[in-house]
Amino acid sequence: MSAFTEIMKYIQTFEKYGCKEYEDGTKLYGHAPFLAPKAYIFRVFSALSDPEVTQLEQDMHREIPIAYRSFLMRNANGINLFNTTLCFYGLRKSHCRRFDATPEPFSLSELNRLERPKNADDSYFFIAGYDHDLSKLYINTEDGTVHFCKRGDATSLITWGSFDDMLLSETRRLFSLFDDMGRILVSREKTLPI
Repeated sequence: MSAFTEIMKYIQTFEKYGCKEYEDGTKLYGHAPFLAPKAYIFRVFSALSDPEVTQLEQDMHREIPIAYRSFLMRNANGINLFNTTLCFYGLRKSHCRRFDATPEPFSLSELNRLERPKNADDSYFFIAGYDHDLSKLYINTEDGTVHFCKRGDATSLITWGSFDDMLLSETRRLFSLFDDMGRILVSREKTLPI
């Protein structure tokens, strides 16, 4: 079973609290009025087409690592876990803020062009962020390893062997920090992997 398939089995258990699907296939799971009237615990953005991935690469002036490219095209154009505790970025197609607009992921292009730490090597491709302190996850394109770093410093603080290893490890860890309705059980700083 793939890491994404395992994660989706857990996410889908939140359908009992409400699920909303948009025309493009984006799905929200686990209505959470205890956070905000229209909040959901998980957002799974619809996967990208090959031309959309090509557009994203052109916007960033760089290729997306194979593991993340595959994730964007086969699984999702990003995911928000436990509201925005950990967000995997994707192609933001619109900046419309109407309450009835289709939700969009955080911008992978902005993360890699405008929000890179100054000491980030060219081989670092940023893929995700934690909302507690805006720390980040990146793939080292030279060896496929995934790293956790602070917001303004790309020094690796934790390393995983691959994107799938990190995805499974981090989501399992986060699942243990929230109750079965999606309410946090620990202080926010404990949502970070260190």
